[in-house]
Order: sequence, then C-alpha cells, then structure tokens
Amino acid sequence: MAKNGFRVMDSDLHVIEPKTLWDDYLDPKFRGRVSRHNVDDKVLPPFADRPERQRAWSLRMKRPGAERLGHGTQPKEALEAMDVEGIDVGILFRTWASQAINVDGLEPAFAAAMARAWNRWIIDFCQESRDRLKASALIPMQDMDLAVAEARASVRDGAVTLVLPSHMVNNRPIYDRFYDPLWAVAQELDVAVSFHGNHAAHAEHLAKRYLDNLVLSHACGQPVEMMLTLGAVVTGGVLSRFPRLRMAFLEGNCSWLPWWLWALDERWEAWGDQELFGQDALPSELFRRQCVVSVEPEEGLAKHVVAELGDENLVVSTDWPHDDSRYPHAVDTFLELPIAKDSQRKILWDNCARLYRL
Repeated sequence: MAKNGFRVMDSDLHVIEPKTLWDDYLDPKFRGRVSRHNVDDKVLPPFADRPERQRAWSLRMKRPGAERLGHGTQPKEALEAMDVEGIDVGILFRTWASQAINVDGLEPAFAAAMARAWNRWIIDFCQESRDRLKASALIPMQDMDLAVAEARASVRDGAVTLVLPSHMVNNRPIYDRFYDPLWAVAQELDVAVSFHGNHAAHAEHLAKRYLDNLVLSHACGQPVEMMLTLGAVVTGGVLSRFPRLRMAFLEGNCSWLPWWLWALDERWEAWGDQELFGQDALPSELFRRQCVVSVEPEEGLAKHVVAELGDENLVVSTDWPHDDSRYPHAVDTFLELPIAKDSQRKILWDNCARLYRL
C-alpha cells in the first residue's frame, strides 16, 4: 500500500479494550478488582464521579467522532481503518488500561498483573495481521523487578515498544535511579521506550487542577506533562547513562520542541549538575541523538520544528479511533502541511521504522 506514493507507519494507533479483557486475561486471583469503570476504589476514567468532570466529559461525548470510542476492539476494525487512511503498519497502543495501571499507591503485583493481561491480549490481537499490526507493551512502574520481567516477557512475545505514562507515578521523577534497571533492559533488548499521556490520572497530574475545564486540562495533561517528561529525561542523566536507549514522546504535539530544548540548554549551561546526574551533553544534543516526538496530522506549526531542528526526530500519529483524531483524513491532512516531501517521507515512515527497528 502507498498513500500518494508514501509508505505510512503510524507511531501511535489505538485500540479500545473489550469489556471482557480483565475476565479473559487477568490472573484469576486479581479478578474483581478492576473493570472499565474502577480499579480498587478508584473510579475510571479518573474523577468521572466528580460533577464538574461529568459535565466536561458529557460535552466531549457529544462531539462528532465520539462514537468511534466504541470501535477498535477487533483487529478487523483496525485494519479497515488503516486501509481507509492508507496506513501500512500501525503500532497499537492502549486506551483505558493505562488509567488502571498507573495509579499512585497501587499494589505492585496487581499493577504487573494488569500489564501482563493487556500485553497478552494485544499480542493475540496482532496475530490477525502480524505484518501490519505491531504490539506495544504496558510496563508497571511501581516495582522495577516486575517491570524488567514484564519487559523481557513482552518483547519475547513480540512487542516493539515499552509504554510508560508521561506523568509521575508515586511522585517519582523519571530520572530517578530507581528506574535504571528498566532503562538497562530496554537498552539490552534494543527496544524503544514510548511515553504516552493520559487526559487525567489518579496520580500527580496537571489536569487535576482544571477538572471543570476540559480544554485546559487536556491541553496541559497531554502536551505539558509530555514536555516535563522529556525535560526530565534530557536533564537528569538518563540518556547519558544509557547512550543506546531510544525514547519516543507521543500524542503530546511537537511545536513546543524548539523553545523547550533552547530553554533547557540555557539552564543546563548555567546550572547543570553534572556530578549528580552524570550527564555529559546538552539536553538538545541528547534529544537529537536518542529521541523522537510525534507530529499531529493537523499541526501546521510543525513546519517550524523541521526548520529549526530538522526532520530526523519526528514521527506521525493519527490517534485513531479517538474522537480527536482527524480520521478518515488524518494522513491527507498531514500531507497538506507545508513540509517538504522528503521530510514528510521520513516522518511518515523512515524515522518510525528506525525507532521501532522495523
């Protein structure tokens, strides 16, 4: 398949978990503790029991495209959508499961069991078309022994990336040495680590400040949390300690990138603690060497990112079947951006194939 002469690899295509996911795949000793609507005593989606959030969410559900949130539970639906868009290969990410797993104070063994359940389900899902459907793997953040074990198991089963939230879990910065065993095994396995946001979370999360304002809570809960996570990685020594580690920052826009890297470079040169963090390069240098960020198909300001930083560190994400996707014209919309065709080719395929080793 080729879209206007371009091969297309979607760095971040979504699925919708079936209602029977936990009954079918979760370790029996944990069943009954999680459903589509709650995990232990936490309501899902986060804060959906709050009146101000209910109003904001009801307005979202009236938006055109909201009906697609019932799609994507079957491989056939994903493949049909990919055919409509002209997508050759899609990397499949979670929708609801991450909200259940990345909860502060959650029992580590329970979080790991939910990750294993989702990972087993998505691997089975991808068997429908192994050439076109590629699995991501959820990794529990509460315990690194369990995280490392799940990383090894999921990559062995076929996952092409390990997925982490863009917000902190248990108030632990992502550059904390606690996470070093996970970075070590990702580097050893030569598998990418992908950060992906949530619109809210039962954890320290910017969206909690603005539960009655979906515009603001989503605009900070996705891009700004992603900015902070990328900032933590490139100022906290992670990429210097693990120079072969590849990291992706997905569904958080890219237009902020030139200014953010400039701001981090300036402050690193003034105040960077090389002794504490063991970092040997500027944040922008580490980003260019080891990171990619996703472009939204309608993100016209991406032309400035290409002009300032080049085209080697960008991939595309259509976000199907979520209601804010531009489906069925996401790829067409991207191709209309004022970006050179050679750069579009890299963003649509080459960079993503290099990221995921496909």
